[in-house]
Amino acid sequence: MISLCFDKKDNEFNIDNRLLNFIMSNANSGPEIKDIKVFFPNTDVIKTEREKEAQKISKICKSEDKHYFFIKSEKGFGKKTLIARAAQIANSSLTIIDLNKCNDSEINFFKIITAVFRETLLVKGFLCFDNFDLIQKNSNTRREFILNNAKNFTTNVFFLSQSNIEFEFEDKNIFFLNLNLEKLKPNQIANVWKDSLKKIKADKIINVLELANIFEFSPKRIQKTVKNLAGMKVWGKKITRDEIFDAAHLTSEANFDGKAIKIKLCHNWDDLILPDEEKRMLKNACLRQKFKNVVFEKWNMKTRVSYGQGLSMLFSGPSGTGKTMASGIVAKELGLELYRADISRLISKYIGETEKNLSLVFDEAKKCNMVLLFDETDALFSKRTAVKDSHDRGANIEISYLLQKIEEFDGVCVMTTNFLENIDKAFFRRITYIINFSLPNRSERKKIWHSMFKGPIPIEKNIDFDFLSKFEISGGTIKNTAISAAFFAAQQNKKIETKDLIKSLIYEFKKLGHTIIKSDFNEYSYLT
Repeated sequence: MISLCFDKKDNEFNIDNRLLNFIMSNANSGPEIKDIKVFFPNTDVIKTEREKEAQKISKICKSEDKHYFFIKSEKGFGKKTLIARAAQIANSSLTIIDLNKCNDSEINFFKIITAVFRETLLVKGFLCFDNFDLIQKNSNTRREFILNNAKNFTTNVFFLSQSNIEFEFEDKNIFFLNLNLEKLKPNQIANVWKDSLKKIKADKIINVLELANIFEFSPKRIQKTVKNLAGMKVWGKKITRDEIFDAAHLTSEANFDGKAIKIKLCHNWDDLILPDEEKRMLKNACLRQKFKNVVFEKWNMKTRVSYGQGLSMLFSGPSGTGKTMASGIVAKELGLELYRADISRLISKYIGETEKNLSLVFDEAKKCNMVLLFDETDALFSKRTAVKDSHDRGANIEISYLLQKIEEFDGVCVMTTNFLENIDKAFFRRITYIINFSLPNRSERKKIWHSMFKGPIPIEKNIDFDFLSKFEISGGTIKNTAISAAFFAAQQNKKIETKDLIKSLIYEFKKLGHTIIKSDFNEYSYLT
C-alpha cells in the first residue's frame, strides 16, 4: 500500500502538507518537489513538427483503456514536446518527472515517485517518466515499483528513453504501445529553424532549408543555437549569416575523447592548384551533398539506396599534393567543420577495441554533422590478407567493420592515401568519389610559388619564379620552403630574396633525403 495523504505520529493522523496546500489554494498551488513539472492545457498551441503523431496519441488516450506508451529517440528529438502537445489536444494536464534528477538514493527516489503519483492523481492528467532507461541499469526494484503502481493513478503513462527499454512486465488490463521517433525530415527541421529564428527576427537573414540541410539538428539543439544568437543580439552584435553558422558550430561541438581533432579552415578554391578535371570532381561532390535532400527525400530516391546516403571520397597521391587542404576546402564550401581522426588512437591491439573506437568517431560525427577526415589511412584501409593467425583474423574484421560504418554514414567522410595500390579494392565500390592528386606540373608549381607570397609579405620584385618552378616538388614542399625563407629574411630584417628561397629549398631536399647536384642550381650552386 502506498500512503499518499497522511502521516501517523504519536497516535495522531496529520494531513500531508502538499494535500493541505492543494485544498486550501482551491487546487491552484504547484508541486512542492522542484523536479516535478506539471503542464496544464492552454490556448497557445505547442509547436511540434509531429502533429500527426500527437493527434494519434491523443485519440488513443481519450479511450477508457489504460495505456503505457514507450517512446524512444535520441536526446533532443522532441519526445516531451510531442507528449505535451498530445495532452493539450486531449485537454489534459501532464505531470513530468526526470528520473535522472532523482536517482541518487533509494529513500529519496521512492519518496519522489510517490509524490509524482500523488500529483498526477490531484491534477487528473497524463503521467510522464523521462529518462526511464536510466533506472533499468541499476535497479529492478525501482522499475517494478513504477510499472506496478503508475496504472493506479492515471490511465495514460509515458516512458521516454534514449535506448531500448527491457523488462518483464505483463498486465492484461494495460495496452503497451511502442513508438520510435525518427529524425525529422529536412523540411521539418527547416520549419523549426524558421520558427526559432523568427523569435529574434532573424528568419529572413538566411535560407532555412539550406540551414536545415547543413545542420540536421534536433529541435532542442536548434533552440540552444538560437538562444546563443539571442545573447549576441542583447550585446548589440548584428546577426548575420556567418554569425548563425558560427553559433550552430558552437552548439555542435563534438567530443571525440581525443580520437579526432578539429582542423582550422583557412583555404579557399583559389588556393588549391589542381588540374581542371580533379577540381571539377571536388565541386561536383560538394553539389551532391548540397542537393542530397532534394534527390533522396523530395524525389524519394532513398528507396533505391540500400545503404547510407552520405558522401565518401578517397584522395590518393604523394604527400604535399593538397589532399588535406582539399578536405578543408570541401568542409568550408559545405559550411561544416572538419575533424581529423587520430589513426594512432583508433587502432588497438586488443580484440574489439578498434571497432569500438571507430564506432565512437562515426557516431559523434553523425550527431554533430561534420566532415570526418581519415588522413594517410593506409594502416586502416590496407588489403585484407589470408587468415594465418588471430591477428590476421582481427585485422580483417576491423576492415570489414570500417566498410560497414562508411556505408552507414550519412555525412561526409574523406580518406587520403599515399599509395592507392595498397587499398583494399572492396573500398572502391563503396566510395562515391576517388580523386587523384598528382605532383603539380611546371606551370602549376609557378602558380603555387606565387600564391605563397600574397598580401603584406615583403618580397623582392625580381624573384626568379621561373627558375624555382623547374624543380619537380609538391605543393607542400613549396609551402615549407617559402615559410623557411620568410624566417631567414625576418632574422635579417630584409625582404625575401631568391637566394633565401634557394637555401630553404636545398634544406628541404636534404630533409627529404634527396641528392643535391650543384649543376641543377646554376648561378646559385654556391649555396649548395
